[in-house]
Amino acid sequence: MRATPSRRNRVKLWVASAGWRGKRMAVKRMFSSSVTETDSFLELPLKSQALYFHLGMQGDDDGFVANPRAIIRSIGCTARDLKPLETAGYVISFPSKVLVITDWKANNNLRNDRYKPTAFQNELAQLTESANKRYIFASLGIPTGNQMDTIGIPSDNQVTTQHSIAEHSSGRSCKKAATTAARTDSDLAQIVQHFQAEIGEFPRSALDKLQRYREAFSTELICKAIDEAAENGVRKWRYVDGILKGWQADGVRTLGDVEARREARKKPEQPQERKFEVLT
Repeated sequence: MRATPSRRNRVKLWVASAGWRGKRMAVKRMFSSSVTETDSFLELPLKSQALYFHLGMQGDDDGFVANPRAIIRSIGCTARDLKPLETAGYVISFPSKVLVITDWKANNNLRNDRYKPTAFQNELAQLTESANKRYIFASLGIPTGNQMDTIGIPSDNQVTTQHSIAEHSSGRSCKKAATTAARTDSDLAQIVQHFQAEIGEFPRSALDKLQRYREAFSTELICKAIDEAAENGVRKWRYVDGILKGWQADGVRTLGDVEARREARKKPEQPQERKFEVLT
């Protein structure tokens, strides 16, 4: 039998849980191929990919996971396997130890009569929804709205408006271009938000250079460079710039290249053979 479009586009997993009024019912969790079949997701380490699905199965109806560390331990992973998901923006972790699946609404469509609001309302209040239905931070020093405008990044409302104007004015070609522009602006906002969460205030003067790096690197790689700067305790754009410049010179293009480069640098240099001249 030919698969329906919904079956082709989504991976559906079911788990049994206690239902309404004491009855047992199926709790359905879905994963959209527009999220899990992208190059950026498939380039993640396999353990991180597996962890994403396990976390997604345990999310509440708003995508919050109450016990991520217990899940990590139960499947034999470590906090290090969670880091690529955070860096790539697939999850957002909070100081309260809970996390949220950022693409939850792209993955799951819940009926209103079955929806149960999350218990983590304080964390939910810190988030807003981007034009592509992804959770992003709305406050805590991360730019939104007019703050985005000051560093030259359109807010979600501006992106949506530009998309609508182009869609109605120039047909399919403009619609495709506007969709690409919306996605691009969303990725730029994600990088700036990640920088300000890990490093500090993003310098307006660095925006042009960041845009040039985006032509060479994926969003995940740039966020990885930001993480390395934070881990090394150097919270300056100049240091992130140096990391990206080094990667560019070495031909780094994926997260795997970063790890390979790091391992290569760990290998001790082979001692040079010492030659002695025998005098007779």
